[in-house]
Formats: sequence, structure tokens, C-alpha cells
Amino acid sequence: MKAVYGILIAVALAGILCAAGCTTTDTTGTETPTPTPVPEAVVSVAQDNNGDIIPVSMQTEIAIKLSENPTTGYSWNVTTVDGMTITDDTFVPPEEQIPGAGGVHVWTLKPDTTGLVTFSAVYVRPWEESQPADETYTVTFYVTPEGASVVDVTSADNGTTVSVSEGSAALVALDENPTTGYQWNASVSGSAEIAADSFVPPYSEIPISGAGGIHKWLVTFDGETSGSFDAGYARPWEETAQDAESFSVTFVGV
Repeated sequence: MKAVYGILIAVALAGILCAAGCTTTDTTGTETPTPTPVPEAVVSVAQDNNGDIIPVSMQTEIAIKLSENPTTGYSWNVTTVDGMTITDDTFVPPEEQIPGAGGVHVWTLKPDTTGLVTFSAVYVRPWEESQPADETYTVTFYVTPEGASVVDVTSADNGTTVSVSEGSAALVALDENPTTGYQWNASVSGSAEIAADSFVPPYSEIPISGAGGIHKWLVTFDGETSGSFDAGYARPWEETAQDAESFSVTFVGV
């Protein structure tokens, strides 16, 4: 009797193994697909993005959040909304109702078109005339075409070749400190074009003397990707020294 049970168990095991073998797919030689990053649904920017260039997509919801204290009489007055629609405009008061405490002004925007779009505002008392010293805020967004991307280029890429897919762009970001008199002087070649050029100053509620910021250039391409981005770091009134700091990358299409 034990022998019969043994035979039945062996037959059952053989059937299971056969079924497993018949349903297993042979993956030899199959390439693993490259994951496609999903763009953020919401991009939030604040005071420290003043002067910034920020890539987004047509599907991105943009939230701009700036400190505001109406008890002083000052408020943010939007001066430019180019290529975007404001879908919400709200003042968020402080959580603790402390006399004289400020809150946050929040604008929600949606891009209307691809390319460069701009938001600008000035912090003023509505009943006073504008003054040159008034606090201003400007941020530029690069709305990428469908299927395109933006390649980040930093000082770590100096001397390298940067691959950029068709229809995409590159965002070059280099440290710069204008308080020293030094600044980057950039140029491009080939099909490369500088579409936007901006200095992002350091942000601090208490001004920091001598602090540097970041210089950014958005590089787009007229046709197939080719050319280079070259920059030298110097004082404009001085002759360029042979050992002057420089930066260069070459662009190729993929």
C-alpha cells in the first residue's frame, strides 16, 4: 500500500513540474525597458526662486508662495503673467493669530503654451507711487513640448559631452558672485541658442554681505542638437588671464 502512495505522489510532482515548465516565458535576449520619469504634478516656488528658470510641462500646476504682511499696508501686486493663467489667488493667514504677524500669498497657475513663460510681482502699498527700491519678484518657467525634457548641466560636467534628445533643451547652472566683480561671460556655437539667461541671487531674510548666487542659462537648439556652450569667469574691466576659470561642454543629439 505504501508503494502505491509513493507512485501517486511521484506522478503528481511530475505533473506540477511539467505545468510550471509549460507556462514559463523565455526572456533570453529581451531588453529591459528604461523607466520614464513621471513629471511632478505640482511645482512650488517661493522667495528663494526669484530670478530662477524652472522647467515644467503643460500638465504641471504651478504654486507661487510669497510672504506677505497686509498689516503693514504692503501686498504683492502681480505685474506680469505671460503665457499662464492664474486659476487661484489666495492669502493664507498665519496659523497663530498674533497681532502684526504676516502670512503667505499663494497663486496657482497653469501654462497656456510651450516655451518661456513669466510671472512677475512687486511688493507695494497700493496708495503709494512705485519706487526703484520696491521689492520685486520674477520667475521664468520653460514649458517643455510634449515628449521633450531638460538636461541639467553643472560645473561637474566641465569638459564633457552632454547628450540631448531631439526637441529637448539644457539648463546650465554655475556658481557666480558678482560682489567680487567676477561674472560668467557665455557663448554658444552650432545649433545651440541661449533662450534665457538669469542670475539667481542668494535669498535670506537677513541680507548676507558678499554672498554669491547661481547663474543660469537655458540652451535650446535650432534643428538637430549640435555645438557647444563656453564661458569664462572674469572681471569685465580686466584682461583675461591665461589661468582664468573657464567652463565648456559639447552637445550631441541622441
